[in-house]
Amino acid sequence: MKMNKIRSIEMSETVIDITPHLARSSVRSSASQCLCATSLAQVESAWRLVYQRYSQMGLIEENPYGIHTVPTAVGQHACVIWGPEGPEVGYTMTLFRDNPMVGLALDSVYARYLDELRRKGRRLLEVGMLADRRQSSSRGVVALFSMMRWAIHYGLNTDLTDIVIGVHPRHAEFYIRCYGFEKFAPPTSYALVRNNPVVLLRLRLHEALAKEVLPRGLADARDNPIPGSAFSRRFAFEPEQLRGSLIAGFLKARYCIDPGQRAEPAANQLSAALQA
Repeated sequence: MKMNKIRSIEMSETVIDITPHLARSSVRSSASQCLCATSLAQVESAWRLVYQRYSQMGLIEENPYGIHTVPTAVGQHACVIWGPEGPEVGYTMTLFRDNPMVGLALDSVYARYLDELRRKGRRLLEVGMLADRRQSSSRGVVALFSMMRWAIHYGLNTDLTDIVIGVHPRHAEFYIRCYGFEKFAPPTSYALVRNNPVVLLRLRLHEALAKEVLPRGLADARDNPIPGSAFSRRFAFEPEQLRGSLIAGFLKARYCIDPGQRAEPAANQLSAALQA
């Protein structure tokens, strides 16, 4: 698939604290279960967990680096969220903002639909690379609620308008019911996960939060805001930080992309790489 060249305008790296402007009934006094990754070690630990879980589920091929990521998740536009389970990363998700250089991973299958939003001036955040070490479904839901709260506030604090996510069709109802996502495109096969089915969901952040009655997950995020300062020290993915890392080794071997170099690949190169 040839990717169109339409991209949202470059967004500022500045994180704006919107917490004082949110209506809320209460704020959690205890520390959040989740953290924003601030070091290479934390990011690689999170993406090792993604590799372990995705490999077990047969979604990706094994590789000698023991890590899984995609090129669009590597850069200053990205934020890796993780939660502890004892001394290890127990659960994780990665948030990556749309940008004109690399676009989004979902462009490899849904470029036409995402470009439609860009033409309308919408500013997008993709949520992806979810993984949980625990087998308990109830604990998994609690972790997902906590991580989605961080995703929503990362989007709000960086002035984005929409969250998009690609999920297996059988999981779509959870996001629709608990967060107010809507189906935005028909299901298709997704090469990044061995052609398993995927459906594109979209959450219009400000419109959804303006409603009088909110779904449970969205209400939890609204009532328990996260300040912009929580994201200010997120790992920056600078080339000098990535040289010699597992991330660099994997991206060079899998996608022929070297994140240790300053020049970022063009969006059409990434589209071809993601579909390879």
